[in-house]
Amino acid sequence: MIVALTPNLSLDRTMTLDRPLLPGQLHRVTGLTVAAGGKGVNLARAVRAFGGASCVAGVVGGFNGQHFRALLDAEGLGSVLENGEGETRECQALLSGGDSGGHPTEINEAGPPYQPEAVARLLARLPEGQVVVCGSLAPGTPTTAFIEMLRGLGRPVVDSSGAGLQAALEAGASLIKPNEHELEGLIGSPSLESARELHRRSGVEVLLTRGERGAALIGAEVWEVEAPHIEVRNPVGSGDTLLGTFLWARQGGQSAPDALRLAVAAGSANAMLGGPLKFRVEVARELVDQTRLLTPV
Repeated sequence: MIVALTPNLSLDRTMTLDRPLLPGQLHRVTGLTVAAGGKGVNLARAVRAFGGASCVAGVVGGFNGQHFRALLDAEGLGSVLENGEGETRECQALLSGGDSGGHPTEINEAGPPYQPEAVARLLARLPEGQVVVCGSLAPGTPTTAFIEMLRGLGRPVVDSSGAGLQAALEAGASLIKPNEHELEGLIGSPSLESARELHRRSGVEVLLTRGERGAALIGAEVWEVEAPHIEVRNPVGSGDTLLGTFLWARQGGQSAPDALRLAVAAGSANAMLGGPLKFRVEVARELVDQTRLLTPV
């Protein structure tokens, strides 16, 4: 079981516009998808797609929270959700009509503030399994409280940014998954050597995602995998899909390099197909042979 604990869940609305986005102009929506969202939900989708057991965990509230529950149930994703105050946030992704690829314009609400009582109730209900703490923190979350939560979870995997990643290092997480921008924000450099130094200092493994260039796993050994060349349709959720696939493969006994190759292929398939709701395992498996494992250094 992989438990995707997401501190700031959302309703994700993806809108395809009738033309390229122009500030100050009227745009009409030609396609709309509304789904339960948050990094942990995307991760859980990938785990389930490969046949693994996954569970989405978090705090939801208001009418948006009810909608979130209904959408998650409609997908058949397992969950442990706690009711909280306020409205679950909405996140908008705008896909410009006529564009081939490129990153959507994203507009993310902050979400309701940190609610310690609801979080405590949630943590008491989590099932056994590998806990992955995914995404941004709820507004106002005290760093000390987040560190304490992580330590209470044993050695979780953490996919966050900024203060969330720093807290993961202090709490002794088993693995963190920054992208290059997040790694640079954490230690001042996005380089592979910086990630190696971070692992030497902290003992925390680093799964560094590098966009179209692939990913690297930095631990006792270092493995790099180059991504296949694809036409990107929508890259949102590709890092979540990559991480979920990697953890599923490792739980199933695959070696670190094999798991990383499959994970990179899955992230590429997500971007090529148009996002987590359109991800297909068979496409990921077809792309594995187009990845390239570099010699560890």
